[in-house]
Amino acid sequence: MEQETVENSQQQPKSPDRSGPLGAVWPIAAYLVYWQIAPRIRDDRIGTVLISTLISLALVVMLTGALGRTVRSLRGALILMLCAAAAVVPLRAMAAFGFMVPPWRWIMVIPGLAELGFIGLGAGCGILLSRVLRDVNMVPPVAAVLALVDLWTVTMGGPVHQIMTSESPGAQKVAEAMTVKLPAPTSGAAPIAVVGFADFLFIAFFTAAMCRFAGDREGYRRTVWPLTIVLSLYMLVVLITGMRLPALVPMAVVVVAAHWRRFHYARSEAFALLYAGLVIAAIIFGAVLMGALKA
Repeated sequence: MEQETVENSQQQPKSPDRSGPLGAVWPIAAYLVYWQIAPRIRDDRIGTVLISTLISLALVVMLTGALGRTVRSLRGALILMLCAAAAVVPLRAMAAFGFMVPPWRWIMVIPGLAELGFIGLGAGCGILLSRVLRDVNMVPPVAAVLALVDLWTVTMGGPVHQIMTSESPGAQKVAEAMTVKLPAPTSGAAPIAVVGFADFLFIAFFTAAMCRFAGDREGYRRTVWPLTIVLSLYMLVVLITGMRLPALVPMAVVVVAAHWRRFHYARSEAFALLYAGLVIAAIIFGAVLMGALKA
């Protein structure tokens, strides 16, 4: 019985390609258009800044998810990653050293184009990485490990925490090189929101994987829309409280919760995952408690 259940879980549903190769065009266009609009808004009210930032984040999540959905082949993902890297890696290196030369300087002419290239680089890496997953049952364990690692790196003294809390110029340059600012009104009413490279990578990673395992349309709908809502609320908490929170924790929870009916394990595997989940939950609770006590 257990063997039959595991075999059935490995059957991947097939669905026709409904997105097409141009499925990411409208999110890309919307993102670039919003980059032309948001910085021109002159409104010092914090509510305006917060709403604009949340719109920006929603566009970023949908854009990254659309790339994860439409770029399916290894060749396409590799081309996306290499082209984006050729555009933005030298550009960010030049920005760190304070000079710009053509043709990379021309990228800066269009607001948002450099940020779009960085998102594409993260998405290409995530799509390539998603090919490592050979079965849908691998998603929850991988999601749990990613959440735990991100928790350590962001809140428990890991590399991201050290970089973001350091006041040295070198650390600030690294932070700027590995993040993208969200387009928002030019105002000092609220902190400038940024999204890290790992967030783009794993949004595309989970979207590409679930579109492959759950079917194109359902995989996208059940992954990207919940992520857009939850991450927007998460960003709202970050902006209001000023806390540094790991984005992969809610990302992992949303993906597993949205697709939980597709995961089927033998009894022993289910108990092993349950015990691992309890250990991870205890670690997360301990980290949150330690952070609260330090505050």
